[in-house]
Parts: sequence; C-alpha cells; structure tokens
Amino acid sequence: MRSSGFILAVGLVFIAMTDTILWYQLRRCIFKKWQISLYILHSLFFLFFLTAFQTGISRLKGPGAYFWIETLIGILFLFYVPKVVFIVLNGIGKMISRLWKAFSRVSVMAASSTALFFFVLILYSITIGRYQYKIEIVEIPFKQLPPAFNGFKIVQLSDLHLGSYGKSYRGINDIIRKVNELHPDVIVFTGDMVNNFAVEMEPWIGILQGLEAPYGKYAVTGNHDYGDYTHWPDSTHKRENLRQFCSNMEKMGFQMLNNAHIPVIMQSDTIWIAGVENWGNPPFPRYGDLSKATGTLEKNDFVILLSHDPSHWRGEALDYRIPLTLSGHTHAMQMGIHIGNFKWSPSQYLYPEYDGLYRQGEQYLYVSRGQGYLGFPGRIGLRPVITELILTTAPRQ
Repeated sequence: MRSSGFILAVGLVFIAMTDTILWYQLRRCIFKKWQISLYILHSLFFLFFLTAFQTGISRLKGPGAYFWIETLIGILFLFYVPKVVFIVLNGIGKMISRLWKAFSRVSVMAASSTALFFFVLILYSITIGRYQYKIEIVEIPFKQLPPAFNGFKIVQLSDLHLGSYGKSYRGINDIIRKVNELHPDVIVFTGDMVNNFAVEMEPWIGILQGLEAPYGKYAVTGNHDYGDYTHWPDSTHKRENLRQFCSNMEKMGFQMLNNAHIPVIMQSDTIWIAGVENWGNPPFPRYGDLSKATGTLEKNDFVILLSHDPSHWRGEALDYRIPLTLSGHTHAMQMGIHIGNFKWSPSQYLYPEYDGLYRQGEQYLYVSRGQGYLGFPGRIGLRPVITELILTTAPRQ
C-alpha cells in the first residue's frame, strides 16, 4: 500500500474509532433526534472530507497544495484533539467513579472543561497565534570580537515557508514592520523560504524587498528550498526551480551564501559572514561544504556561520572554531512551553539544540524557531520569533 493510502486508512480508522467511543460515552446525554443527526453528520463530514481530499490530492501537488493540506490538518486538530482529550479524561473518571460515585459528575465537568480549553487553544494557534511574533533580543559577548563591532545588531529570520499561506495572510507585512523597527545592521535568513517551489515566493517578493539593513541581507538554503519533496518531470525542471529560487532571493535583496563567505567592514575592522547549503543528519540532505565556505579565511578571523540545520554545529562547526553559528529548521515543532527557567518541546527529543542560545566553550549557537509553519498551520505555546542578536565585546582575561 502506498504511503498516501496508508495515511488515508489510518485517518479514517482514527475518526471512526474516536467518534464511536465518544458516542458510547455520551449516548445517555444525546437523546433528541436533532442531536443524534448533528452528531452523525459531523462524523460523516470528516470521513467524506478526508476521503475526497485524498482522492483529489493529485490535483493539488503544485505550489498551492500545502495551503490546503495544512488547512485540513488544522481543522482535524481543532475538532479531534479535544475529542481525544475528553475520551481519555472521561474514561479515567468513569473508572474512578466506580470506586467513588460522587466523582462522576466532577469528572465529566473536568473532562469537558479540559477539552474546551484545548479547542480554544488550537483555535487561537491557527488564527491569531500563528503571527503573534515575539521579539527576542539576545546579547552575546565575544572576547575576539573586533572593537568596531561592539553593539553590532543582527536580525535573524528563518523558516518562512511561504507556500503555506493564502495570499491574504497578514503575517509577512507584520514581519517587515517589526524587523525594520529594530534597525538592524545586518539581516540574515537561515533557510526554508519555501516548501518546494520557487513560485511560492512571487506574491511576497515586493513585500520582502522592504526589509532594510545598511550592511546587507544574507541567506542560505534549507532542506525545503531544493524542491526535494515533490515529483519533478525531470532533473532539468528541478534545477530550473532552484535557479529561479536563487533569482527570487536576489530580487528580495538577499545575497545567497552557498558555501561561500563575505566580509562586513566597519571602520578598520572586519567580520565575516559565511554560509553553507543545507547540512543535516539523514534523511536530510548534506549539500553544505564548510571547508569551501571558510576556505580562504584566517584562523583569527571572526566568523558568523549561517547553517540551516543545527545538527551541523556539533557535526562540523565546532571543529572549525567558529564563534557564532545561526540555524533554524526545528520550528521547535511549533509546540512547547517556556515559563521562567522551565522549557519543554517535543523537538528536544530529536535535537539537543532546538530553540534559543547554546554555548560550548567560546563558541555559540543560536537556533531560531522561525516565523512560519509547516504541516500544522499554527503555533501552540511557543510563539513564532524574530530575533535580534547584539554582538558585544567581552573583557579579555
């Protein structure tokens, strides 16, 4: 069975089982004909919608596919996560109420309230929450930073995934405004501008041209930017897509650092911004060549490395003694909690460094959870982030 058929089968079974179990639990509460009809129609709608979507997906495998796929995923999450939460909590409550009858009413209220909370949380995350960008300002001290760059401001953007949005999406305009209000010296983009297709960028080229930085805008490719996750008629079409992608990035004002480096000069001092193509652990591709990207640099040059996948930091970058690496890729799985010193996301089980600033010796890695989304069309708990990194001169010992 093809993977798409397997996913359809699992989805249909999941919906059927969830609604059957929920009906069994609520059968004494639903007794009017219109209530029964509404419940059955609700279930049939999702079964039909999923089947029709799967049979028509072949027509959607162009640039617009992700928007519709993610819309379906968002709707399914919105209705079925609360259902599962209710089923589990209500089932636990029923078991407890067999020993303590007075707990029965309390358990139903607790299960209903918790399910309602998840419904509101997911509804918020796929509407307002997906573009409630958090401005994160991070100061990083370096002993080897050239003095003229003390206070140098870098704004990092990452993982926009432009193909995930409808043309009326207001989030991109908010990003431009918020970034320009920070008055960065440099803007960097650490990969995954698109989901697969260069044409996804076209509605946004003029808007993203509005990003302003006096010392330039620089970018690298992420794993999605190569068009590896779709079927092309032949290799020529795929190469043309990547060529068009790089051309569109240049139209936006970004200089692509594909295994290359460039100097940033201030007064009589220089720092270097190096960039590699995507370098990740399998199944993600390794197109990056760090030796080529840093080939002519001297040992004592201050280098900022742009590398989409944070796995590259431990995989190679630490061995090159690079002071600062900037990455994205993880999205922090678009889900997590950060309260005070407590921080959790399912992403941490795949990536030791998945969100924020990390340090080993005198080398730093900052991982942006990005501004866009992929798969689930929202952010739960951890807001999308725009990061301003301020380089400072640490006292030499």
